[in-house]
Amino acid sequence: MCLTASALTLFLSLMPQDRITRGPDRIVLAAETREAIWTRHGSYWCTGAKRLDAALRLGTGEPA
Repeated sequence: MCLTASALTLFLSLMPQDRITRGPDRIVLAAETREAIWTRHGSYWCTGAKRLDAALRLGTGEPA
């Protein structure tokens, strides 16, 4: 899933700030079950968290 910088900023503003680690090209959100890592791809920020969750539900992924 990818978001624009503005959409990601809005989303992160709803999260507890002590769970967010920011870097120049990476943002890590410490969620309840594992970390959601957002990386910059041009003008978008993308995460594989949704894909990882689906793989875990189907039994084809490994927990982080």
